Amino acid sequence: MNNNIYCIRHGYSLHNQLGKKYGEKAYLMSECENSYLLQDGIDEAKKLRKDSLELLKKIDIVLVSSLTRTLETADILFKNLNKKIIVLDILKEFPNGLEIPNKRLLTSTLKIKYPYFDFSKLQCEDDFTWIPERYETKEELIYRINLFKRYLNTFKEQNIFIVGHTDFLSQLLYSEIRELKHCYLYHYN
Repeated sequence: MNNNIYCIRHGYSLHNQLGKKYGEKAYLMSECENSYLLQDGIDEAKKLRKDSLELLKKIDIVLVSSLTRTLETADILFKNLNKKIIVLDILKEFPNGLEIPNKRLLTSTLKIKYPYFDFSKLQCEDDFTWIPERYETKEELIYRINLFKRYLNTFKEQNIFIVGHTDFLSQLLYSEIRELKHCYLYHYN
């Protein structure tokens, strides 16, 4: 793979704030459904765009998780830059099950809000990848990451940008789950 691949975690979101306040149980609260960027997250994304605009202009293709907070972040970063932005369920946060912030909206709803994003890789209207009765296992996450790596290898584009989530991206980048900063550029080798 001879690509330059840049990764960022989405901006600061509602579930991040509630997680600090209530701990892990926040991720099971209905308030966290469709977790969206808070003003701090919007500001982080705007700052990254301002600070990295020359790099963002050079990006050939953007791959983004199908969750609202990542879509909002990608929208802020790439608005009016005429980039191909592909939305992928495979990039969703770990665990992709039980935790309410990790369930996506209906595809038709997302298409209305982000009309210039490419939703053709989402396999159905509903989020069939989200597991309502249990947590996704670490082995399932690693399987998803390996599928994603194979997908990445199909791209001939030189500069690829990924907008994702801390657990998925840290496992991809470092082969372990660790906290990543919001709207901070990481390079994937």
